[in-house]
Order: sequence, then C-alpha cells, then structure tokens
Amino acid sequence: MLVLKKKSVVMGILVVLLIITGYLNLVYNQSVLNEQNVQEAVNQQGEEDGIAVKDKEGSLEEEDAAEVAAVSSANFFTSYRLERENTRKEEIEYIREILDNPESDPDMKKEAQAQLLEITKNMEKELAIEALIKAKGFKDVVVILHKDSVNVIVDKPELKQEEVAQILDIVRRESGHKPENIKIIPKI
Repeated sequence: MLVLKKKSVVMGILVVLLIITGYLNLVYNQSVLNEQNVQEAVNQQGEEDGIAVKDKEGSLEEEDAAEVAAVSSANFFTSYRLERENTRKEEIEYIREILDNPESDPDMKKEAQAQLLEITKNMEKELAIEALIKAKGFKDVVVILHKDSVNVIVDKPELKQEEVAQILDIVRRESGHKPENIKIIPKI
C-alpha cells in the first residue's frame, strides 16, 4: 500500500512537471513567433517600399541614411500597432474577468459592459480612419482615439495644408470629434 502511494505521488509530480514544461515551451515559442512576425512585417514593409532591411547578420544591403530612417519609421508603426493590440487584449481580459465573476456588483458589470463596447467602437473607428487616410495616398498612419480627442500620426516628414485638410475631414467625419480636438502629427 505504501509503495502504491509513493508511485502515485511520483507520477503526480512528473505529470505536473510535464504540464509546466509544456506551458513554458508554449510561452517561449509564442514570444519567438511574435518577434519573428514583427521582423517579417518590417522586412515585408521595407521590401514593398524598396528599402534595405537588416538581415540576420545585421548587415545592410545599402547604407543610405534615408532608407534606414524609413525602416525605423516602419518599425514605429508596426511596433505601435502590436503594442496597441496587446494592451487592448489585456484590457478586454480584465473586463471579461469582471463580467464573468458571479460576485461582481451589477453596477460594476454594467460599467464593464459599457467599457467593452467603447473599446470595440474605438477599434472600429481607428481602423476605418486609418484605412481611409491610407486610401488618400499616405504610406502609413496610426490613429489614437481618446474620449475627448484624436491623435493622428502620419508617415510623412511634412504635411501640406491640403493634406492636413483631407486628414482632418476624414477624422472629423468618422470620429465625430471637433477639429480643435484633433491633432495631426507628421512622423519625422
């Protein structure tokens, strides 16, 4: 009987260690995949734009400062989008925890539902505004919606008055914010 209990305990410990090892492997592989996806997105964006991108050894095909700046600009937009997506996932997880908790206050659940709805609406608006601005010929853009304001970062060192007016019109129409609450920022 004692031998059977020892074997059961040892088997239980081995199963727990196997599960922990599998989980750690999964987490590690996901972080490696995320890094590879970011690098592939940057490389793809650079190739589409005719820009030299660093290979695995770190050498550049062409060492033109303007091209390197363009790559760092593409890195900014790609990394910002990934960071924004990850932050939103975390926010949504927290809100879902409140909604799924049977001990949560009903008023708290209503507020959580409202926040979830607001996040979803903001995501839709940001995507729509970004797509419409890109359709006007801008290489890349990031839109950041806040409750009372909108920030738009455009991948262009300088903006002409007509371009600012186009962007302002799109953002105003899609977000419903007043022009004085919209800030358009050229990415240098």
